[in-house]
Amino acid sequence: MDPTSAVRTDTLPAIATVVAPGAFASASYSWLLLSSAPDLRLFLNQHEGIATAAAILLWIVLGFLVESAGSYAEVYLIDRRRSDHKQMLEDWWRYLRIAWTIEPIGQRYLRRLLVSFKFELNMFVASVATLPGVILLARAGRLSWTAGAEISVVLVVGAGLLFVAARGSADVLADVRTRLLAGVGEPPFDRDGNPTPRPSA
Repeated sequence: MDPTSAVRTDTLPAIATVVAPGAFASASYSWLLLSSAPDLRLFLNQHEGIATAAAILLWIVLGFLVESAGSYAEVYLIDRRRSDHKQMLEDWWRYLRIAWTIEPIGQRYLRRLLVSFKFELNMFVASVATLPGVILLARAGRLSWTAGAEISVVLVVGAGLLFVAARGSADVLADVRTRLLAGVGEPPFDRDGNPTPRPSA
């Protein structure tokens, strides 16, 4: 029996795009809560199963909230700033109506690239979301102002890099969708890179 068969192909993408951003966004606030509530910390230490289940549930809920915010960021900060925004939307709606008889390689590549894009975008949102928590930790004395400032700089720089990466991935996604809409098939291809119709037998 293949030991990897227990892990579905959609498990790792879900962890990368939902659970990880949710955990990251909640980290500073969880630290603040647990450091301010010793009774709660003691209870969770004595009930590890409950603590684990509550943490996973929290990460999933926050992960979906982060993903929702990421969708707004995608629309207003990335898509609407494109010079070809109208054409991109037309291609997007045409792409959504496709029913592949045989899934092309480009579709598989698009699916993998989408996971990377969602990770970059959601981690950008999570980095911005956790920043106020770091400031609250410094104000509460749980973190020195120097450490808080250093962590804040790292978060801001990281968020900026993630946003740039997400914008680049969005461009590649749009380009791949456009290429797929041009047609799929077996070689030979014409001078524009599109598959040429094969003569019927």
